[in-house]
Amino acid sequence: MPTLSDVVKRDHARITDAYHVLVETKPEERNADEFVWALARYLIVENLALIPALEYHISGGSERQRRLSDDYNSINAKLRHMAKYDPSEESFESALKAIWLDLEPHIREETDGDLDELERKMEPEDSRKLGQKYETLRDMLQRPYGAFGVPNAEIMDDVLGTTKEQLMERMGNGI
Repeated sequence: MPTLSDVVKRDHARITDAYHVLVETKPEERNADEFVWALARYLIVENLALIPALEYHISGGSERQRRLSDDYNSINAKLRHMAKYDPSEESFESALKAIWLDLEPHIREETDGDLDELERKMEPEDSRKLGQKYETLRDMLQRPYGAFGVPNAEIMDDVLGTTKEQLMERMGNGI
């Protein structure tokens, strides 16, 4: 069973790959669905599984939790903004790059610092359990949607506009 770090790093790689494919594709051939949904799902699951673990297990975790919440709010707002544009528009590319300006350092800090520190502070079995929780949450968000697991624009807007508290209530606080 993979650890929490393993599954988070896999999501980082999935999002990074989807971003680079999007940037390297001709504007008229772009399809942003995979990137948008992978990132939206990641933000939600990170908020419900990773951030509480960091806060609980790492000294200064509440400060890191605050910074991650700020990252979440900024990236989420930029993602919602970007979703208003057609991928072939110049404004779409500007919005995409604005997301990456926040997202790339966020991923680097987690990968190079937070996750390693978290693994040192946790028992391996606890990390595997949290990894399973992370995957379960991500899978719950994946299942009910259409082609490639990507929801339509209306559902996406609802998901991105849902607060952490509302998500916890809908998914059950025991997750």
